[in-house]
Amino acid sequence: MPLKSLTYWAFIVVFTLSSGEMQATQKRDGPSVLNCPVDKNTAVRFFYQPAGDYFHAPLVFRPVEEGDALLNAAPMREEGRTAYISFSEMQDLARLLAHSGLGWQESETVEVLGSYKKLGLSGIGLDTMDVRFVSSRGTARAEISPKAICMILKPLDAALKTPRALWEFQRFRLNYNCRVPGFKSDAYPDHQ
Repeated sequence: MPLKSLTYWAFIVVFTLSSGEMQATQKRDGPSVLNCPVDKNTAVRFFYQPAGDYFHAPLVFRPVEEGDALLNAAPMREEGRTAYISFSEMQDLARLLAHSGLGWQESETVEVLGSYKKLGLSGIGLDTMDVRFVSSRGTARAEISPKAICMILKPLDAALKTPRALWEFQRFRLNYNCRVPGFKSDAYPDHQ
C-alpha cells in the first residue's frame, strides 16, 4: 500500500476515534438541561411519599435576585414548600445534580410543577423519590431509591449558602431518617 494511502487511512481512523471520544465526553458532562444557565423559571422539586406514611410535602427550590425579600424565605406555596435561593446557588445545585450519578431523563417540554395536592393522587413517588429540574430549556427528571436518599441528597448541602434553604433541605432529609448532625429544629419557628 502506498504511503499516501496509508496516511489517508490512518487519518480516517484517528478522526473516527477522536469523534467517538468527543461524543463520549459530551455525554459525561451530564444532562444538558441541568447544564444550561439558570433563570427565573428554573426550579428543582424533590418529592417522596412513602406508602402508608403521613403526607410529605415536596420541597422546591427557586432562584431570586440578591436582595429580593424572598431570599432566605421558605413559604408553603401551591407547588410545595418553596425555599428561595440565589441564582449562583441554583447553578451550583444544578451542577451537583448533573454529577450526582442519577439517570436523568430529559425533555424539551417545559413542565409546570403544579399543585402539591395533586401529587398524592398521581402516584408519583410511592416507590422512589421524584426529582424534577425545570427550566426555560426543558425538564430533567430522575428517581432516587429510598435506600439512596440520604447518600444522594447530603452532598447537595454544599450548594446551599442561604441559611433558611439549607435548614429546610436538612429538615426535609430528616423526614426520611437521614442523619443531620447539629441540626437545630427550632431555628425557624415560623415553619409549619
